[in-house]
Amino acid sequence: MINRKEIKKIIIFRYRFIGDTVLTIPFIKNVKEYFPDAQIDVLVSPNSGELIEGNPDVNKIIYFDNSKFHKYENIQEAGSHDPASLYCNSFLGCVKVLKRENYELAFVLKRSFSSAFLAFLSRAKYRVGFNTEFRSFLLTHKIKYDKSIHEIDNFLNCLKPLLDITPQRHMPKIYTTQKEEIKANGFLVRLDRFKPKVLIHASSAHPYKMWPKRYFAKLMDYLYDEFGAQFVFTGAKIDKEAYEKILGWCENKNKFKILDLLGLTSIRECYSIYKGLDLAVCVDSGNAHISAASGIPTYVLYGPTRPERWLPLGKSVFPLRLNQLLPCQPCDVKVECSHLSCMKLLSPEFIFSNLKNGKIKVTT
Repeated sequence: MINRKEIKKIIIFRYRFIGDTVLTIPFIKNVKEYFPDAQIDVLVSPNSGELIEGNPDVNKIIYFDNSKFHKYENIQEAGSHDPASLYCNSFLGCVKVLKRENYELAFVLKRSFSSAFLAFLSRAKYRVGFNTEFRSFLLTHKIKYDKSIHEIDNFLNCLKPLLDITPQRHMPKIYTTQKEEIKANGFLVRLDRFKPKVLIHASSAHPYKMWPKRYFAKLMDYLYDEFGAQFVFTGAKIDKEAYEKILGWCENKNKFKILDLLGLTSIRECYSIYKGLDLAVCVDSGNAHISAASGIPTYVLYGPTRPERWLPLGKSVFPLRLNQLLPCQPCDVKVECSHLSCMKLLSPEFIFSNLKNGKIKVTT
């Protein structure tokens, strides 16, 4: 146990993907509840950290580009949304910032050796993290990482030995600005508010998580024929080719109403847009987590990964995978795969029947 009054400054390490960052938000809220008077800072990646900006439980955001381990670039002050943020362009620059801040408590939610080493170099008196990658000697409190439970529960387990508490599974909330909401509404007015507005998110950071493009096309045809659905695409500009191929397979492509926002929105703006939609169909991806956090019904397609560990947190989230798992499933994308059967056997008809049974409702 530790004395709460002793802790004045806390740093939370979780610099990686979008989904990881979203799952960190409930942890941050728990930390704030148990250390209400402490300064709470978060170390995040440039590509996902903006999801934390504006969060009232966070005092400062430190952006860390860990791809530049050996460079000596200086620190940049201030971010695009949050004037309290810092940008570290190197590992050594990040060490400099952490030492300067004099944190008493560090939560290392990232499981890599380098993240624990960074916490060690910060000189935080208490360093709490998972006992992975032979890094336990760098931590003062080692937490067993359990692959059988949800990632958020692993995060929350980091609080239990310190405070003898039962942390709460809060729903993630992203705090957008009025400007971002206005921009989102400017896009949404292009759609018919009396017909279902459906997010199709077909891209993922890992190719093994992708559902066949023909299947997405078939699903879109089903949704249009049955409900007159309109479709929204969000993501990076680099994804455009994939969505063009999907549309190329659609029988009703000339009838569809498409809101193509690929490369036009930030991930924060995606959250604002998703709140105005009626349904989302996503592969296992960061945008699935953002969609779930927005509160709309979100159906997530799973093949090589486990919803038991990675299901997005939200009020209406539905994992879809094969009823009878394959012998190789789940592999957690840790092995080479030549057939991708776990995704190919997940038929558009099966997905559509689940969506149809969910009784799609239109929010006007």
